Amino acid sequence: MYFTLAVSAASQERCAALTGRARIADPAVLPVPGPPEVAWQSPDGRAALLRWGTGAALAAGLPVASHAGTIWPGTPASGGGRTPVYARTTATRVDPVYVAEVAGAVILSDRAMWAAWTADRLDDHDPLLACALLNPGFPLGSATPFRGVSALPPSTVIQVLGGTASRTAAEPAAAPAAGASPGAAADVAAALIDAVAPLREGGKPVELSLTGGKDSRLVAAALVKAGVPVRAQTHGFADQPDVVIAAEIARVLGIHHDVRVPAAPGQRVDVLGRIRATVLVADGMLSAFENVGRPDPDVAMAVTAGGHGGELLRGGYAEAAAGRRAAGLRAAELLRRLTTRRLGLLRRGAAAGYVASLAPWTGALARAPLRALDDFYLVNRAGRWSAAARQAYLIRECLVQPLFDERVVLAARAVPLATRTSGELSRAVLAELCPSLTEIPLAGKAPARSGQDRASFDWRRQYGGEIATFLRDYALDQGASGDLYDVVNRAAAEKALTPPHQDRAAVWALATLACLLSGDYRHARDPAQLLPVA
Repeated sequence: MYFTLAVSAASQERCAALTGRARIADPAVLPVPGPPEVAWQSPDGRAALLRWGTGAALAAGLPVASHAGTIWPGTPASGGGRTPVYARTTATRVDPVYVAEVAGAVILSDRAMWAAWTADRLDDHDPLLACALLNPGFPLGSATPFRGVSALPPSTVIQVLGGTASRTAAEPAAAPAAGASPGAAADVAAALIDAVAPLREGGKPVELSLTGGKDSRLVAAALVKAGVPVRAQTHGFADQPDVVIAAEIARVLGIHHDVRVPAAPGQRVDVLGRIRATVLVADGMLSAFENVGRPDPDVAMAVTAGGHGGELLRGGYAEAAAGRRAAGLRAAELLRRLTTRRLGLLRRGAAAGYVASLAPWTGALARAPLRALDDFYLVNRAGRWSAAARQAYLIRECLVQPLFDERVVLAARAVPLATRTSGELSRAVLAELCPSLTEIPLAGKAPARSGQDRASFDWRRQYGGEIATFLRDYALDQGASGDLYDVVNRAAAEKALTPPHQDRAAVWALATLACLLSGDYRHARDPAQLLPVA
């Protein structure tokens, strides 16, 4: 895995200055080892592309483009040698591009912190990101933790020439391969098979995270249909519904199935290391509640896959409101809960600015409630939460997410929303891929048990007093050393942080923001004391 940063400037001197600053970025703000190097420079010296990663990642022979192919140099113009730099996002934009416009230049990167460093904006924090992290738990729109560094919108191409940017709509991905049987489900199934078919060339089985739910079985069936060798893994205890159903799916498909047992109560965990690492590996855009890993990981050589993105086949957030009485009112309530559930933690000015930023979505909700929820999921949940998580995952594993493939998503979104929210499309796609899997039920929740239920234990939600005290003290202390209380109401934060914690997701978010805004994430590689879970 390597990161890419491109500079296009109005002059050679400006390009050289920004390129030089990008090259001396503090390694503590990037989650993989460097050093950076200039991989390409335009003939006129006014554009450059740099990579940050290991020597193996930067070996000769790699194309001069970002890891996901989202940022690349153009062709020099005849005569003067002026060369544009390009970037592109897909409909899902799960491979993000960040843009920083500075005096006389534009910076493009697939890493927001590197762009912010290069633009000298690493400590200039955007309150909209803090507001969003406390409410839906992920960035909204184009916000990043840094003012003046924005996420490129979905389905967009940006061209930068001589420090001036222009944007156009991206051409959609190619349709599924010709010859597929007619019908919406067949189109989605064909696109899904096309998305995984190149994995046949790897020579080793794909490691599939398989649950008893709707989405990972779709990916499993597509892999088998495409002739890709697969090994399935499920995380849980032997009697959990997910494990039982996943084992049956694997049996029907004829693939190997392993079960990994999770940690039980009584473990000790590195809470401080987790908070710092989450900010670093997820670019400051996800809460430490999420499982995103650590910097400088040992990279797994196996290709891994999962069912991420399957909600897009079912209308995203619209699935929860569709088919109900007063669906429009239900949709409005869902969006309100999602986006403003912790508005009381914000200071009045920050809250007002954040609510104002939601106006386009509230307007869309009034016009077409279910469509607005579907679009909100694509643009924000997929395009921001999944993008940040994916960046973190990719530094430790060779991850493929077929249900985020642009051809799959566009084929699904061409299907009427009512068909998707009813679950009919997902069922029909599964029937196209492997009809016998449609007879296997979905895993439900495990039945309640007396005492501690080890199968459902999650220490992030069920930690004891020592971790609760640590989280309170850390959030308050680091929050005071940063600018957390410019955005967050301190009295409200102190109440939320006082054990016993009633809203643990809010506590994790507050601790994460305190780490981000104070800059404490730069110590993500330092050892920290382990704390008992309970």
